[in-house]
Amino acid sequence: MAAKDMEFDPVDYYRITLKDGIRKNAEDYFDALTKKAGIDVEANIASATKLEQAIQADQANENRLSRYRFLQGFLIVLAIGAVIAAGIGIFLLTGEGGLGAILALVIGLVVLAISLLLLFLLVRPKIKAMKEKDAENNRTVAKLKAECLSQLYPLHMAMSDKDFNEIVRRTTDAFQLDDELKPEKLLMLKKLYGYCQDPTENESVFTCISGDVSTNPFVRLRLFTSKIQDKVYTGTRVITWTEVVGSGKDRHVVTRTQTLTAHVTKPAPFYNYATFVVYGNQAAPDLTFHRMPSGLEREHDEKDIQRLVKDREKDLERKNEESIKKGGSFQPLANTEFEGLFGAFDRDNEVQYRLLFTPLAQQNMCELITMKEPFGDDFSFFKLKKINIVSSRHGREIPDYRDDMFIGAVDIRKLKQTYIETIATIFESLFFELAPVLAIPLYQQTDAGEYDPVKETRNVSTYEAESLVNHMDGRGFIHPEASTPQVLKVHFLESVGQSDVFSVESSSYKAKQQVEHVYVFGGDGRSHDVPVIWYDYLPLKRTSSVAIRNYGGTKDAFGKLMDEKELFEQEKEFYASAIRNKNFVGFRLKDGYNYSEEEDSRLTGLLERDQRRGD
Repeated sequence: MAAKDMEFDPVDYYRITLKDGIRKNAEDYFDALTKKAGIDVEANIASATKLEQAIQADQANENRLSRYRFLQGFLIVLAIGAVIAAGIGIFLLTGEGGLGAILALVIGLVVLAISLLLLFLLVRPKIKAMKEKDAENNRTVAKLKAECLSQLYPLHMAMSDKDFNEIVRRTTDAFQLDDELKPEKLLMLKKLYGYCQDPTENESVFTCISGDVSTNPFVRLRLFTSKIQDKVYTGTRVITWTEVVGSGKDRHVVTRTQTLTAHVTKPAPFYNYATFVVYGNQAAPDLTFHRMPSGLEREHDEKDIQRLVKDREKDLERKNEESIKKGGSFQPLANTEFEGLFGAFDRDNEVQYRLLFTPLAQQNMCELITMKEPFGDDFSFFKLKKINIVSSRHGREIPDYRDDMFIGAVDIRKLKQTYIETIATIFESLFFELAPVLAIPLYQQTDAGEYDPVKETRNVSTYEAESLVNHMDGRGFIHPEASTPQVLKVHFLESVGQSDVFSVESSSYKAKQQVEHVYVFGGDGRSHDVPVIWYDYLPLKRTSSVAIRNYGGTKDAFGKLMDEKELFEQEKEFYASAIRNKNFVGFRLKDGYNYSEEEDSRLTGLLERDQRRGD
C-alpha cells in the first residue's frame, strides 16, 4: 500500500496493511529465490525427513545406551557389595561362625554370580552393540546433513544483503531504504540539516542503514560502545576464634567461624550496543525538545493511563507556573493526555511545537505510546532543530538483517518459516523506530531542501567503512596484549583509484591484576586484613590500515574468487584478509604497505573478471 493510504496514521497502517503484507512479500520473495536457485524442494523435504528420523533414532539409541550404562554401573556396585558380603561371611566363619556368617557368604556369592552373568552376558554386549549403532547413526546423520546442506547451498548463494530492502520496497513506500549509505547523503545530513553528533572515539559504527522518509534522509546506526564506569570487586576471608561460654559445670569452649567480606570500587571498561535513528527534516527548524518513555508497562490498562496523565498534569501545572513567574514561553496544550504521555516539557519554541504537533499528530502519538503490541512505549525522541533522533529498547535487542543469518539450515520448510519471521520481525522493529516521525503529518508534507553537494572524491562513507572493518577478522587489528574487546575507529586517508584507504585505530585495555588489602572488623573483636583482587585497565592503541571499494559482484562470484589460493599467492598477501559486506569489499593492508594506483588497477581487473564470471 502506498504511503498516502496511510493517512498519517502509522499504527493503523501497520496493523491493517503492513503486518500481513511484509510476510506475504517475504514468502513470495523466498519462493522466487528458491526457483531461481533451482532447488528441488521435494528432494530436500525427503532428505530432511530422513535426517529428522535419523536424529530421532540416534537420540533413542543414546537414551537406551545411557540407561544400560547406568545399569552397568549398578551391577558393578552390586558385585562389589556382594564381594564385601561374602568376605564378611568368610571372616565370620573363621571365628565363631553361625547361621549369619553362612547366609552372608551364600547370598554374597549368589548375588555376585548373578551380577557378573548379567553384566558380561547381557549388559556389556548390549552396550557394545549400541555403541556400534551410535557410530553408524552418527555417520548416517552426518551424511544426510551434508546432503541437505548441499541441496540448499545454491539458495544461500542466491540470498543477498539487499533482499530485505527489496521486500520492503514491495511492501511500502512510507520510507525507502538505500543499498548503501553514500558519502553524499552523510554530507547532506551534516551540511543541510546540521547533524553534528558523529560517534565519539569510544563508539564504533557496527552497522548502518540509510534511506528516506518523504524525500528526507535518515540513517540508522548500531554502535559498539565502550564506557569507563565504576566496578565493585569483592574479597572474602574466613576467620575462626574460640570463646568460653557458660559457667560452673556448663562452662566450655566453643569455636566460632565468620566470613569477612570487603569491597573495592575501581574504574573499568564496560561494553554495549546502542541503536538510534537520525532523521533530517526542515519542518520546525528552530525547535528543540526531548521525551523519554512514559513508564507505561505492556500490561497497562485505561486506569493506568489516566493515573499517569493525572500525575503528569501536576508537573505540567508546576512547569506552567514557573514559566509565568520567570517570563518564559512555555504554554501547555489543551490536550493534557498528549502532554502527559509525550512529556516534552523542555521544548523551547511553542509556535513551532504547535505547528509540528497538530491534533492529528497528537492523536497518532498517543496511539503509538499506548499501544501494547508489538513493543509498547519504549522509545526516546530528541529533536535538535532540523535533526530528530529516535532510540528504542527493541532496536537494541533485534539484530539487523544479514543474509548469513540462515546458514546451517537443512530443511527448506523450516528455513522458509524462519526467513519469513526474521524479515517480518526486523521490518517491524525498523518501522516502529521510524513510527514517531511517521506520526507527524508535517514531516510527511515537508520535502527535503535544495542541496547540491560538492562533488565527493571519496567512494565510501566513513560509517560504511567503520561497519565493514567491524565485520573483518578483529585479530588483524587488536593489540596483542589486549584483555578486553576493541573499539575500532576509521579515519579517511586518501582515495587511490577506485578504492579508499582508511586508517583503523583499535582501542582496548590490558588488565593488570592488583590486590588491595582492606581491614574489616570481625566478630572476635579484632580487625583483619581482607585481600580484594581487582584489575587496573591500561589503555592500548594499535593502528592499521584498510583499502575499501565498491563491488557489484555476487556473493557466489566473490566466494569463488576467495577460493583461488594460488592466485592470491601470486598477488599481494593482503588479499587474504578480503571480505565482502553489502556493496563493498575491504582488504587489510600490511603494516607500512603503500597501496598504489597500479595495485588498485590490478585489483579492479581481478574483481571485474570474476564479477563477469559470476554473472
